[in-house]
Amino acid sequence: MFHVEPKKQQITLARTKDFLVSGECFDVILDKTTHIATTHPQPAKEKLHHYYASEEYISHGNQKKSWLDYIYAIVQQLMLGQKHRWIKQQKKGKTYLDIGCGTGALVHYLGNNDWEAYGVEPSKKARSFSANPERIYSSLEELPIKQFDVIALWHVLEHLPQPEEAIKEYFDRLEVDGRLFLALPNFNSFDASYYTHHWAAYDVPRHLWHFSATGIMELCKKNDFDFIRSKPLLFDAFYVSYLSEQHRGSKFPFIKGVCVGLWSNAKALFTGEYSSMLYVFKKNA
Repeated sequence: MFHVEPKKQQITLARTKDFLVSGECFDVILDKTTHIATTHPQPAKEKLHHYYASEEYISHGNQKKSWLDYIYAIVQQLMLGQKHRWIKQQKKGKTYLDIGCGTGALVHYLGNNDWEAYGVEPSKKARSFSANPERIYSSLEELPIKQFDVIALWHVLEHLPQPEEAIKEYFDRLEVDGRLFLALPNFNSFDASYYTHHWAAYDVPRHLWHFSATGIMELCKKNDFDFIRSKPLLFDAFYVSYLSEQHRGSKFPFIKGVCVGLWSNAKALFTGEYSSMLYVFKKNA
């Protein structure tokens, strides 16, 4: 298995592999000074798209082929309403930008609820599934407006080759008192420690970066954002645990995944370390 020898201030969190596409091996190496981990080696930017070439990559698909797809669709609909409530609680403005929006489900939902909502999605295939293709753009540069009240990345920041540079750009594109929403897996969760190298939320090499709560808060503070609050994404523990059981070759991955997901959420009631977290930041003008 591929392995990078960590430097003095680094430790190896996991030696894992790409379970979805290539089967290639990678290390997840934590920098103890930043509390952020990196996938090693990171694929060249021009080769990254090859690792998304899978029919099982559910983020961009609308087709329902199995009972799991139906469950995923139901949960997605529930979460659209929940995300809308979270956004309304934090910001009274009406311009919203969804980075890495996939098929644009949330952009469509907010557009039907009096928001001027836009999305950025580099995947042409994902954009082709959108209910509002006129609101989905392939890059930030193509957007018809430059400033937004809310910018959100729902499990996207970990995919970006340069997350800090991205955060700086989002700062510039937010209105005064604007909000940045970041949903991220948490490698300090119980399910991460339980599944170790089988933990599906490492998702190497598509996930180039891996964040703890401390890591993302310090990164955003460094770039002039104030932390407002965090929220647990409870459904993620079940889905990630199910996929992790599949990686382990379990006979009953759904049942086992539900059990581990329940236990992970229960333990997080006391530790605060949920499988995935939503972090809300305010632009510090």
